[in-house]
Amino acid sequence: MREASCPQCRGAARLVSNPYYGAGLAVHRDLLVCLECGYSGFSENDHDPDATPASAPESAFRRLLRRLRGD
Repeated sequence: MREASCPQCRGAARLVSNPYYGAGLAVHRDLLVCLECGYSGFSENDHDPDATPASAPESAFRRLLRRLRGD
């Protein structure tokens, strides 16, 4: 566990791995838990996820159509 500071009281806080990260809409990698005031919330990620999502692979049907057109 890594140490951080609480956004409310500036006390010592722990960064705990978010067990739901990557599942569904969970986009925060860590949870912030304050040891002094009891605050808990999401911690900001170290870096922003890619702004452009990866494109879906081309389907077999699309590849067939592209070959028939001669592209």
